[in-house]
Amino acid sequence: MATDTRLLDLAERVPIPSPHDDIDKVRLYDLGMRRSALMAYKRPTERILAQVQDDMTDLVEVGFNTGLLSLHVAGKLPDLAVSGVEENQNLVDVAEDNLTLAVWANSAGDVEFEMAKLHRMPFPDDSADIVFSFSSLHRWRRPVETLKECARICKPGGVVIIEDMNRHAEEGHITFILQFVKEGGEEFMRSLQAAYTRDEVADLLKEAGLEDWQVAEEDLGLVISSRSLEQVSE
Repeated sequence: MATDTRLLDLAERVPIPSPHDDIDKVRLYDLGMRRSALMAYKRPTERILAQVQDDMTDLVEVGFNTGLLSLHVAGKLPDLAVSGVEENQNLVDVAEDNLTLAVWANSAGDVEFEMAKLHRMPFPDDSADIVFSFSSLHRWRRPVETLKECARICKPGGVVIIEDMNRHAEEGHITFILQFVKEGGEEFMRSLQAAYTRDEVADLLKEAGLEDWQVAEEDLGLVISSRSLEQVSE
């Protein structure tokens, strides 16, 4: 009889009741991300850049956390507008601080952050060329409705790219990350426990009427897209 040999108890998803509810902890989290997240942003950024075409004008990030990825992408695409929506006030406040610093530094990029419900985003139908999200899906309060919103605001020729952790990732990937996050290990594990598996994401997509979207496993994470994506460099 087969037995479960996993060392980490990640069988059941455990949502985070009030994520990022302490502004001081959010500022510390943001500082840690500034110091360590550039490599983590490498592949998501390359994936976005690979989809950019000459006639595109607008990108939207859904759940922008503290705004670092939007600012990073916008710096590489100064001729495109990058809008972000987030429903956590503390994250919005820290992202606005980061945007102010970017403006003072004369950073390239046209970025705007807005607080709004993710399941009811303030954008017209078919208005975004690329809709993207990174490390946010696990804290969406209404994931099915938010997935529908991502599809609604994306232009017919555009693409939606959503990346987040995979709760059932190989333990080797998980323990590797734990070696580096150190004091952030507890928060990392809470986020991982709140993340979805590939099968759970497939169920969410089916409920949203988006069965034709793709779900791929990649190291520690999942890559969800409205159409097939070419593999980016390691």
